[in-house]
Amino acid sequence: MTVKVVTATPTVTAGAYSSGDAVGGLLEFENVCSAFQPDAEIVGAILIDKGNQAVLLHLVLFDRTFTATADNAAFDPTDADLANVIGMIHFVAADYEAFTDNAICHVESAQSDHVVLVDGGTSLFGQLFAESTPTYASTSDLTIKLLIKS
Repeated sequence: MTVKVVTATPTVTAGAYSSGDAVGGLLEFENVCSAFQPDAEIVGAILIDKGNQAVLLHLVLFDRTFTATADNAAFDPTDADLANVIGMIHFVAADYEAFTDNAICHVESAQSDHVVLVDGGTSLFGQLFAESTPTYASTSDLTIKLLIKS
């Protein structure tokens, strides 16, 4: 099995979030698949947390671009955008490996999450939201990597 890694880095607030807030804006995971074969299998995900907050975050995935919730505002996708949700990845506190001043969270799928994008689509879109109260030190404290089976 060949695994491709696609990466997105949200611009987050250097400061505190409330539970339920969007963390960063719209994320685009480019070249997840080809325009001729608009499906992929997500076999895992890695969250790099430079701020070592190690908190419960959810990544909501969409098969097309959407109206993102503003960073650090209550996460509230539109009703129309909800129709394009194709999955969620949960970064739970128990899955983090904390180091001296940073952490990673590696989530593996028990079974591959097969996603189908909009016709002709090659990118997967997403947005994070917190179910906790992280406080980040830098606007680039988070990076998300999706592991795509090809």
